[in-house]
Amino acid sequence: MILRYLKAGFFPAFFMLLFLPSALTAEPVQGIWVVRHSITSAHKVRKLVKFASENGYTDLFVQVRGRGDAYYNSRIVPRSHLLPSGDYDPLRDIIPLAHARGIKIHAWVNMYLSWSARKLPSNPNHIVNLHPEWVEVNGRGKDDLSFISQNGRNGREGVYLSPLNDDANNHLLTVINELVENYNLDGIHLDYVRYQDRDYGYNRSGRKKFLMKYNVDPITLGNGKGSYWYRLNPEDKEKYWLYWNSFRRDELSQFISQISRSIHSIRPAIKFSAAVKPNPEIARTRFFQDWPTWLRSGSMDFVIPMNYAKADHDFIHSMTMMKNENINSDQIFMGIATYNQNSSTSAAKITHSRDAGFKNLIIFSYDTYEKDPRYFDQIHRNFKK
Repeated sequence: MILRYLKAGFFPAFFMLLFLPSALTAEPVQGIWVVRHSITSAHKVRKLVKFASENGYTDLFVQVRGRGDAYYNSRIVPRSHLLPSGDYDPLRDIIPLAHARGIKIHAWVNMYLSWSARKLPSNPNHIVNLHPEWVEVNGRGKDDLSFISQNGRNGREGVYLSPLNDDANNHLLTVINELVENYNLDGIHLDYVRYQDRDYGYNRSGRKKFLMKYNVDPITLGNGKGSYWYRLNPEDKEKYWLYWNSFRRDELSQFISQISRSIHSIRPAIKFSAAVKPNPEIARTRFFQDWPTWLRSGSMDFVIPMNYAKADHDFIHSMTMMKNENINSDQIFMGIATYNQNSSTSAAKITHSRDAGFKNLIIFSYDTYEKDPRYFDQIHRNFKK
């Protein structure tokens, strides 16, 4: 019967469904983030792949850029001091090992956060030493380097590059393109692709772009200094604040779109994703990380909300906020933490996620397994339910 239909050049939809079940019944993604220090030797890489294969992981999100350095052989970025001397390339090593076991590899790239130690990097070729003018500035005109040199981290995450500096963004795009061009990757996964907080974005380059567009220097809106502030009535002040917030958000979204076009022109099938703040409203208004728009516009394939809350009600509340965005749940891979809670509460969040319709799950992180292998027993049992 099937042969007769084929000879006639006709293949009904019923038979298409029989022969293409994977399109309708895609297996859930079960992934794990792997922090950079877990891939610094061939032995560690093989231990990681064995762990993933034996426990049913489908995807590994492997950190290959931590703090402006490279855990791969790069012509652009300085090699991490944690890697052994020589030319050992953990990314080149892990990809064929994982693929042989049906496991996908996503290159996890830290974007704007470029340094977090209490002293500046000793390598003169590190990006924050080469280009201090790219570094982020807060609304009081203080750049991140001044906090490091004067007071250590002072409660901040570290030194960010500015999302509004075109030269910094072009550099980051070149870094990403190098990875896509030279490695048989399944995905590019961005982290710290946001502003450090709402009081950031005042790098000189970003201020200049906003000034050219609106004839107002945004730094004068916040501290009352400068002639622009005194010329604006209260209604105009509020209007320009809204413009400034939208400007910061839109500039980042446009860069995400640019990255997407670039990497897909090199490797059309590659998946593009980011680790994002779990509450979409807070992500949009505080960190100017409008990830629902990234998904709706097709700029990203999926996001991984870092839903690391310990309390169930906080975890579930963030999921409710995600569902209110009316985004395809298959594009939201739920991020679940292990570092800040016991194994039972962490494992229970797998059930909460599935009950809410989020079947794709990513665990943070493999570090916990290295410290306590038994921790994952319940998580892996819940994976199999």
